[in-house]
Amino acid sequence: MTEQAARSWLSDHHEFIPALEVFHRQALEILEDDSKTVRDLADIIVLDPGLSVSLYHEVNGKLRNSGKNPVESVHAALSLLGDSAIADLVMQHKVLNETHPDALRRQSYHQLMSRTLHLLAQLDRFIGLQGIKAVNEIRSAALLHNIGEYCACLFDYERYQQYQARFRELGIEANSAKPVFGFDFHELGRQYATKSYLPELVTESLDENIPSGRKARLIQLAADVSHQAEVGWYHSSMKATEEVCAAYLNQSLDGFDKHLQAVAIECARNSPFDDVLPAAARLIMLPDLDTTEQPAPDVVEDRESGGDEFEGRVRALLKTSQPTQAQLLDLLLNHLHDDLHLTRVVLMLLSKDKTRLGTRVGRGIDEHSPIRTLVIDIKRESVLKKLLGKQQSLWVEPDNYDKYESALPTRFKASFLHESFFLMSMFVANKPVGMIFGDRAQGVTRLDKKTYEQFKSAIKLTSQALTYLVKRRRDSRAR
Repeated sequence: MTEQAARSWLSDHHEFIPALEVFHRQALEILEDDSKTVRDLADIIVLDPGLSVSLYHEVNGKLRNSGKNPVESVHAALSLLGDSAIADLVMQHKVLNETHPDALRRQSYHQLMSRTLHLLAQLDRFIGLQGIKAVNEIRSAALLHNIGEYCACLFDYERYQQYQARFRELGIEANSAKPVFGFDFHELGRQYATKSYLPELVTESLDENIPSGRKARLIQLAADVSHQAEVGWYHSSMKATEEVCAAYLNQSLDGFDKHLQAVAIECARNSPFDDVLPAAARLIMLPDLDTTEQPAPDVVEDRESGGDEFEGRVRALLKTSQPTQAQLLDLLLNHLHDDLHLTRVVLMLLSKDKTRLGTRVGRGIDEHSPIRTLVIDIKRESVLKKLLGKQQSLWVEPDNYDKYESALPTRFKASFLHESFFLMSMFVANKPVGMIFGDRAQGVTRLDKKTYEQFKSAIKLTSQALTYLVKRRRDSRAR
């Protein structure tokens, strides 16, 4: 019944999947560079679902029609096309911002792709542990493991938003899309794979049963890790997944979670998207903070500036069954960027020894910006170190920039290159954990007092809510 529902939905929504701007641009640059090879192009296309699907549809469709076996990897498919066909495939392919101009849908798709890149990163490690040689085949299939969800997000976004809301509320308990769509994303993926001539390994990895093939099973395990991490790293379902992975890979469970987390952190550092919350961001808070005598977050009065709407979102999240710190931070960053119209928002976190402050996640940051990899030594006296002494904020404008310039770390100034910005330290349970930066470097409207008050109010409320979550988790463990 549900397979029929997926088939019916697909017949009404069988649109092409656009390319992602970042990979499409890289593919075009390779075409124009005489020193690059077809293999270099394949290494880019294997990261882009839209380009990959179009390639398989072109090559495998013709192979099937002529009675030949289809290819199983992007690299093999490209080798069967001539130079002009390859150029046409890339140059004529539409990109996401052309086909879907609405920012929310693009952000949702970017978040999905962030999960897929995390999947690929975990899979690369699993492949290494298993000694698998056919890397191109397994990576090509793994890229399309979430193909059903890609389609739902891009082609039926209103219902996909309903699914997202349910997932945010129930977490892993809302794994299935059936209550919203009438079918599971894996069912939709199998239907799409057949219709678009995708590799058999894609379909095999989407089987609801445990597959006999090792490659398909490794894709499933990496996908489970990446999907569980969308909720967090410390819940029971993630622990169960870690145990299954360790057993299958013949690894000791002791410290296995740290290896998974290290892969997620490296993946986040290399992320090409600036509007997502990578899996590693859900590792950021300190689990051993002293949370004694910390009450639930107080109401932060900011009715004139619209703070009540943000407060409502925070309170709604706290009332769900499994709210996470990452979800709260995601709400905050989106609020500062989308509602307050700050063009760049950056969360910088303290290292465990409190000597360094480094970028963890942000909004509106160019993929090549040095802000992405910014690490600041704060052992010396500086404005940043003073702000971390207690929860406080600072508004710097061109008129008073000279007053603070000498006290701002050189790396900070060289990375942000702007003289008008907000800064505020973030505390959890009376201890500093990091700092929020916001500006309007690319905006037309200047920073103003009202926005500054909203900025401070939102960060204070989020700090209180994070403290409350840590205390609640401590209390549940003590029972």
